[in-house]
Amino acid sequence: MDIRLLGLGILFLAIGTILILAGMLKGAGRAEGGGVILIGPFPIAFGTSEAIAKVMLAIGIALAVFMVLLHLLLTS
Repeated sequence: MDIRLLGLGILFLAIGTILILAGMLKGAGRAEGGGVILIGPFPIAFGTSEAIAKVMLAIGIALAVFMVLLHLLLTS
């Protein structure tokens, strides 16, 4: 296993955990959710509202671009 990918995965887990904890401490009254499914480089976004779906789509596009760039950097 490539140690760089392992470190990147651990970094993403830490960032996600921090974001979840920050959201819990903020104590927002209304919860919304959404997600992104990446099939190859194509993101499919969904959410409980149109605004969340748009945010998820933007995140999905950013992830797809990041994955393509990461692939190009690691294979060259």
